Amino acid sequence: MGLQFKRSVIAASLAIFTGSAFADNLAEIYELAVKNDPVIRAAEATFLADSEAESLGLSALLPQVGANANITKTDGSIDGTQALSTVDADTEGESKGWGVQLEQQLFNMNAWFNFKAGKMEGNRAQAQFGADQQELIVRVAQAYFDILQAEDNLAASEAQEKANKRRLEQTQQRFDVGLIAITDVHEARAAYDSSYALRLGDEGLLAVNMEKLTVLTGMTHQDIWQLVEDYPVTNPEPMDVQEWVGYARGNNYSIKASEAQRDGAHQNAKAKKANHYPTLSATLGYQDTDVTNDFNDTSFDDYNNNGSSVGLNLNVPIFTGGAVSSQRRQAYQQYNAALEGYSGTVRNVTQATRAFYVNVTTGVAQTQARKQSITSNKSALDATQAGYEVGTRNIVDVLNVEQGLFSAIRDYSTARYGYVINSLKLKQQAGTLSPQDIYDLNQWLAAPKLSDKNLM
Repeated sequence: MGLQFKRSVIAASLAIFTGSAFADNLAEIYELAVKNDPVIRAAEATFLADSEAESLGLSALLPQVGANANITKTDGSIDGTQALSTVDADTEGESKGWGVQLEQQLFNMNAWFNFKAGKMEGNRAQAQFGADQQELIVRVAQAYFDILQAEDNLAASEAQEKANKRRLEQTQQRFDVGLIAITDVHEARAAYDSSYALRLGDEGLLAVNMEKLTVLTGMTHQDIWQLVEDYPVTNPEPMDVQEWVGYARGNNYSIKASEAQRDGAHQNAKAKKANHYPTLSATLGYQDTDVTNDFNDTSFDDYNNNGSSVGLNLNVPIFTGGAVSSQRRQAYQQYNAALEGYSGTVRNVTQATRAFYVNVTTGVAQTQARKQSITSNKSALDATQAGYEVGTRNIVDVLNVEQGLFSAIRDYSTARYGYVINSLKLKQQAGTLSPQDIYDLNQWLAAPKLSDKNLM
């Protein structure tokens, strides 16, 4: 992934969504985040800056050409004797010159290993930017589905509050005519107050999650598109955790970045060691100088000096106060640290891949179970309500079963959206996550309808 990755994302979005300016579906929110998220913009700037390391390293191996020019004027006097005669003269002079010099390294192992280290740094920067781009996909999806879950929770708490309010009114009416005890009224009121407080909390959480999305896009959003009910919740393909681990070890961008950092540290250590070696360079130069001297308005000794030069420069380090040896030891310890960091990254990615694979596979079963739980709780509520009407069940039984129903609705929502996010994170660990996953997921979203919130 690199700048071409970003350009292809924008081009694809323009091709798919040319009709609307500020729609609130996942794909367009992602496109806004690509352009406006400060984290990814900073990551891109860092990538471009770090990519210059290779060019900087190469520059020390290429010819170094410099030019110079100078002009010098003199104004003085001569007072003395020469050849038995007295000399008393004013002097004026002018010297003009220019030159050019080329130097080429012939043997400089420090510069060579620094160049290779710079190349590794460029590879690390590219891999890290790829990881940052994948992380943006996950952050956008997480923020988006956090909003959907908050909306579902709010819809459930509103429905629960409405049902409890109706239950309280019915209980109060039955108490007023002497059919039930006051304790039933108190139970109903406690349930209503609890659901009222829950609804307020869900409203606040939804507002907070909306603000988190605004941080990503720099814009305010409304009417977030909903995940359709028939969105397929299926096991990952391939259905083999070892294959996913293999993909991750070969393609994960964090591993690639850590590997490049390890190799770069090794080349840097070699460069520091090479400071013990002699260096050899060749020089080629040309110099042209014009000199004019005036003695009492009589010009003489004017001349021009020009010519070229070729040379070899050998530099042999002998003793630098121990600095070279200290830098070498420091660099090799930094390499050891990078080596351990790479090992830790591989282990962490392997563990995370296994964990997300388990989360996805269990999420499939959980989603199905949570959905069935809603049906079961609705049937239980109908039966308990009927028992309450004939006096075989009390109000506490009804409220408990009703609470179980709304909890099942919340759990189902959590399971569905958790499955979506874990699926994306599994692909992220495997290094296969791309904007196309956002576009594919967007096909399962639909504009919200009022009926979507009608849970009862």
